[in-house]
Amino acid sequence: MAMPEEWGVDPAALAELLRAGADVADGGSSAEIARAVAALTAAPLFESEIEPEFAESFQLEALNGWLMLADALGEMSEADTERIIDLARAMAVYLDDYRAGSLTEIDQRVYGPGHFGARNLAVEAECHDAVLAAPAGADLLTSPVGRRLEAACDEYSGQLTAVLRVFAAR
Repeated sequence: MAMPEEWGVDPAALAELLRAGADVADGGSSAEIARAVAALTAAPLFESEIEPEFAESFQLEALNGWLMLADALGEMSEADTERIIDLARAMAVYLDDYRAGSLTEIDQRVYGPGHFGARNLAVEAECHDAVLAAPAGADLLTSPVGRRLEAACDEYSGQLTAVLRVFAAR
């Protein structure tokens, strides 16, 4: 879902942050992630005050989460991990609450309150179990289990995006 043009966020800068983050997670240079964060945060969005609509506020929180993750990569503490997990949980509950309050029908069905919160917890638990079950030194990200987890995360984010597009179109 595209960000508002006036934010001035270069999609290539965001893509570079994600790529650099993956490289750092695989043992790459933290200098790359620092350059990617600097490029992304040079956008006019980071020097302005805005009154976001609902979908935009969700995008801002997601950006905040990516920057928080980028800051923690390489030295990720238990507290950093908890903050990131809590942010994902809070965003899912926020979307559920907003959606329930709007009574918006999506794809000819109305999701019950708590749908995204429950989906987030299911994906989170699946990832947690896989991390705990992975042998020491295993490259979980490129394994069949890692690809399955990535597919589950992509499916969940696709559901989130579909709902956010409905709210952004209003």
